[in-house]
Amino acid sequence: MQLHPMVRINYAIRAGSFGYSFLVLGIHGAERGFGAFFWAALAVQFLAYPHAVYQVARRSPEPTRVERHALYLDALLLGAWIGGLHFPLWLAYSALFSISLNAMVVFGPLRGGWAIAAFGAGAAVAMAVAGFQVFAETSRVVTTLCFLGSFVYSCAVGTVVYNLRKQVHESESRYRLLADNAADLVALVDRDSRWIYASPSFAAIFRDNELVEGGDAFVRAHPDDASAARIGEGRVHDYRGHVQPVKGESLPAARLVLSLVDVTDLRASEEQLLITAHALEGMTEAIMITGADGTVVTVNRAFTAVTGHSREEVVGQSAKALRSELLPPEFYDNAFAKVHRDGYWSGTSWNRRKNGSVYREWRSIRPAKDPNGKVTHYIHVFYEVGAPRNGVKSSAGGSS
Repeated sequence: MQLHPMVRINYAIRAGSFGYSFLVLGIHGAERGFGAFFWAALAVQFLAYPHAVYQVARRSPEPTRVERHALYLDALLLGAWIGGLHFPLWLAYSALFSISLNAMVVFGPLRGGWAIAAFGAGAAVAMAVAGFQVFAETSRVVTTLCFLGSFVYSCAVGTVVYNLRKQVHESESRYRLLADNAADLVALVDRDSRWIYASPSFAAIFRDNELVEGGDAFVRAHPDDASAARIGEGRVHDYRGHVQPVKGESLPAARLVLSLVDVTDLRASEEQLLITAHALEGMTEAIMITGADGTVVTVNRAFTAVTGHSREEVVGQSAKALRSELLPPEFYDNAFAKVHRDGYWSGTSWNRRKNGSVYREWRSIRPAKDPNGKVTHYIHVFYEVGAPRNGVKSSAGGSS
């Protein structure tokens, strides 16, 4: 499992600052001749505790939640140490300084205030146990170390915050660059549907005064909530829209991400394909379309009527499986050679239906090519010679 950045950063800060605190408090305790219980508690709190929190956080499915709770616990325990030592002034300042700085950076003012309250609660409980006395004095060595520790800690936290802000700024710049150059329409709106950001692609369908920050983002929305806007010479454009809250923000979200994809041409293509499909289904001639590799892509209803093979049986299969064994392989090789040479082939031949009955057919084969002239599909059109089509009996015609 990939280590969450908050776990990695907090572990480095906690382990470093608690290790330094062990040194400073150890000097303070040695100067006052504290006993074995002090040293044991000091080692557990400032040497073992940071690593224990790290192990719990890295194995948890919710590492950020563990880290948030650990910061409150840090404040509570540090407050207990300061209260138990009867508030030595510089030690109290250093502990409260680090807790408040860390809490405000991570939690913000509201939750940061709760961390400071946890520090006070720990101090109050410890003083209630150890006695309500204040020993404010610290030695020159301890005072100097507290001053230097607070300075270094503030620099360390400031560096982390600066690097994070730099990463966020770079990430925002990358996403802004992508959004600014995307053909799709991407925007950020507030909960009242007011513009916060709109990508330049919106300029193709909105006037400048309609994209002003704070303006109505849905001024062009269809009254029936269809994602359409009337632009140009009366043409209606269709858009597939998606709206979702900004990830990571508490609900109800203050900001929404709006993305629109112009599907006008796609809808037109779908309609054209639908019309073509209906036209193919209505033709009396059997039609089979294959890919360039000979795989059957589609057939029409007349194909099933003539051959006896259903659409499901042939689509996705090789057209070679449908070739008549009544004809030699050279027949088909010559036919496709003519298609590649002349652009088409047509002629009559014998074929066999699925039920084994033999019939004579007329067939034409033409290639479909892309703009570069490369063959993408082959279109086979055929019918049974002599069978009635549209009520008229056809005559046997055509030649290979």
